[in-house]
Amino acid sequence: MTILRWIMLTALLVAFLLLSVANWTPVPFRLPDGAVISLRLPLLLGAAFVAGWLPTWLYHLGAMATFRRKARSGRIDTVPGTSALPSQAQPTIVPPAGA
Repeated sequence: MTILRWIMLTALLVAFLLLSVANWTPVPFRLPDGAVISLRLPLLLGAAFVAGWLPTWLYHLGAMATFRRKARSGRIDTVPGTSALPSQAQPTIVPPAGA
């Protein structure tokens, strides 16, 4: 599975590099104070990606730290999303529709 992840990351990096070389043009970017600066398109897209990814990743780290802390203290004893089912669930019998 690790090799598959590296292959996918390498393919994404190569695709990003090829698109960066093809689109290395300056684009106007308006700052909140009204000033306009000229940035290269790949740099602008990379900054937008990081601006979207970083808060989500930090939230994930915080949630995992909270989960680990609760698991160590014994406040939770199961993995989230699982439910305790009886060992042998009984099927539901539905009578036929016209009988």
